Amino acid sequence: MITAVHGTRSPARRFRIAATALVGAVALAIAGCSGTPTTDPEGEAPAELTDIVVVSFLPLQSFTFTPEMYAYSSGIFEEHGLDVQLQPVQGTAAAIQTLLGGATPITRVSTVDVMPGMESGQPIVAIGTQAYRSNLRIISTEGNAIESAEDMEGKTIGMGSVGGTSEKMLNFALDAAGVPRDSVTRQAVPVTAATYELVKQGQLDGYIVSLDTSIGIVNQNDDAVSSPAGLVDAPERQVWITTQSNLENEERVDQIERFLAAIKEATQEIIDDSANDFANVLATLRDSGDWEFAALEDDAIAIEALTTYTTETWIDSTGAVGLLENDDEYWTTIYDSYVDGGLLKGGGDPSAWITSDLLPAD
Repeated sequence: MITAVHGTRSPARRFRIAATALVGAVALAIAGCSGTPTTDPEGEAPAELTDIVVVSFLPLQSFTFTPEMYAYSSGIFEEHGLDVQLQPVQGTAAAIQTLLGGATPITRVSTVDVMPGMESGQPIVAIGTQAYRSNLRIISTEGNAIESAEDMEGKTIGMGSVGGTSEKMLNFALDAAGVPRDSVTRQAVPVTAATYELVKQGQLDGYIVSLDTSIGIVNQNDDAVSSPAGLVDAPERQVWITTQSNLENEERVDQIERFLAAIKEATQEIIDDSANDFANVLATLRDSGDWEFAALEDDAIAIEALTTYTTETWIDSTGAVGLLENDDEYWTTIYDSYVDGGLLKGGGDPSAWITSDLLPAD
């Protein structure tokens, strides 16, 4: 399946919950020996889980959403008292509108997509950082390899939609390399492995795809070349966002804080499992039956993708901030870059659009 089904517990989730209960029972026994009562004398059941709907800007068919998927299937959300429904919507704009409409208290989006709304007065606040760089890749062929932004001058580049996130990131990469934007022809194409045929036929010089897709294409085609081509160095963060009204609602704040704590725990567990080639994480996702996408079933693609996410994406390579933490200084740098690049008008106060108050303590 693609969408996590609200209220359905997988065997992996049941196992984790059972293990947690066992640890709790041992702790209670020890506490009992010490003479300190820790249980309700009436033996009442624990409080019910809090329902929360969280939307994603794409279907959960990519390792970019591993923290959410793993937190769901492993039972981490439940350990934090949440019954989470992960619901994909069609694109970032829809995710933001769902947030603004009150149907979800939190979602995550790219700064390149959300900052324009922030500047125009939408009551959106960034509350945590999930990705510290882009993972877009450009696919080309060995005979006409594109390995830098400079290589794209005079070329035709495919992307999922003209005017979307990929094109914006392309523009910033070209700017940084001093390549005129209008020297690159853009063409909307399906961002799938099948489009590689257009590259081999010479109808495209290359096209922009996600990390998962790029790994699969290279593994299936000996002549395929995958490169960040400057896209990962473009000014971007992928941030968790909420609304100002949610920050003024104690119940919503509690939900968001518990959700972020669960995501941080899940992300750390994924990182820690790297020494084991992510065997535990992959087994949890696969055995749960909650998710179905080709990359998940391919060990080579899965390990390579998760290695990139855990070493380059979900952590700040400079070491300036920890998991989910915001880099306030770079947040302002991003804003200034978007102003210089013509995406934003300027004159705003980006510091008013971000807070770290809801992040879990170390």
